[in-house]
Amino acid sequence: MSAKKKKTILRTIRLSEDIDDLLEKDAVEQNVSANALITKIMTRYMEWNRIIDKTSYVVIPSLLFRALINGLGDQELEEIGKNAVANAVKELAMIAFGKADFDTLLNALSLITKYDTGLIASSPLSTESRIDSQYTITLRHDWGPKGSILLKSFFESLSMNEFGKQPTISITDDVVTVKFPRVQKPHP
Repeated sequence: MSAKKKKTILRTIRLSEDIDDLLEKDAVEQNVSANALITKIMTRYMEWNRIIDKTSYVVIPSLLFRALINGLGDQELEEIGKNAVANAVKELAMIAFGKADFDTLLNALSLITKYDTGLIASSPLSTESRIDSQYTITLRHDWGPKGSILLKSFFESLSMNEFGKQPTISITDDVVTVKFPRVQKPHP
C-alpha cells in the first residue's frame, strides 16, 4: 500500500540575515535542506510548542530533574507518579486532543517522548502497535532508579484507571517496560 502524499502549500516568509545564516548553518550540520529544517521546526511547533505553551509545563535539564527526585523517598515518588504525573499527562492529552482516553493518553506520551523530555520510547506509542493481547511500552530515561519508580507508579495508575487491572512492569535503573492488558471497554 502506498502512502498518500500530503498536499503542500508554497509560502514565502521574510527572515533576518542572522536567522537565515543560522538556518543554513544548522541545515548543513544536519545534512538536510533549509526547507526540510524549516518543516522540522514548524512540525515541532505544531505538535509540541503550541500545546506546551497552553500548559503549566516547565522544561528543566534531566540532571536537575534527577537531583530533585533523588531527594524524595520512594513513597513520595509513587504518590507523585499516581497523581501529579498522571494529571500532567491527562492535561496534555486534553489540550492536544480534546479528550483523555487511553488512545489520547498514549498519543500524549508519544509527544512527551518525542520532544526533549528525557524519555525515549523504544518504538512509537500507539494502540495500533499492540502485540497479541497486550500493549507493550518500553521507555528509557536517564533519571536513575528513582525515575523508574516514578514511571512505574504512573503506569500502574494509568492501567488501573483505564482497565481496572495491574499492568506487568519490569524496571531497571534506566528502563521501564510496561505490558498493559488489551481490554475492550464497553461503549456507553
